[in-house]
Amino acid sequence: MYDILFWIFVALLMLFLSTLFTVGIFLLVKGIQRKIVELLCLGTSFTVIPIGFVGNFILNIQSGYLFQEIFVNIGFILAVIFTNLTFHKNRKSPAKLILFVVIALAIIQQIFYGMMAIERTPLLYYLQAVFDLPYVFLVFNWLAWSSYSAYKIIKNQDIEPWIKVRYRLISILSFIMSFHSLPEFFQPYNTPWGSPSNIISLAVFGTTAIISVIFAFGFSLAWMMPNWLKKYLNRNYQTEKDSEFTEEELMNLVRKQLTES
Repeated sequence: MYDILFWIFVALLMLFLSTLFTVGIFLLVKGIQRKIVELLCLGTSFTVIPIGFVGNFILNIQSGYLFQEIFVNIGFILAVIFTNLTFHKNRKSPAKLILFVVIALAIIQQIFYGMMAIERTPLLYYLQAVFDLPYVFLVFNWLAWSSYSAYKIIKNQDIEPWIKVRYRLISILSFIMSFHSLPEFFQPYNTPWGSPSNIISLAVFGTTAIISVIFAFGFSLAWMMPNWLKKYLNRNYQTEKDSEFTEEELMNLVRKQLTES
């Protein structure tokens, strides 16, 4: 029974990584084509995180987690840079302070994983978890709050409804993802992550896999929304001119609304 659950959760994790990587490549291509720095940051972020996880599985040694954390840290820092450039450019906000704190927490995480690659002790593991909680919470709640603030400003503007749905989705999904590291506190420090021989470890694995899949699928929908869904969301929308925005025009439009608010 536990073995079956383990492989289901592994499939969910693989689904998360492949979906995140696909969205990352999509955003990278868009960013390169349109020369949009924000999309390049987010696309790189979503691309390097799966690379870190896959590298961890391939290495399959204790230092594999150190390898994974390098890529995760890069991805998280780039996600904050995306948030700052998209929602806080030319605005008064604690954007620079948030970025500084995130970089500091990333360095702390890297130090802990480096020490645990040498010797994994209960103190090191739970100290790492203590610092990881505000780290993940800050990265994703900063994006959630920023996106929701944008949504509140544009929801009454003459902007296509699907655009408003995008930023509402980003805010909700980022808030959910901010709790991703909470299950770490229940993971036995001396048990392999997701071990089918340990029900607690398996539950931690399953919880994080489910949260990750929800986030990845939701973000893919927000950034790669199919035309039929856009038309459905716009079914009651009427405007004097029928305009289709490029990603660059869309982000400039949202940023303009934020700056003028």
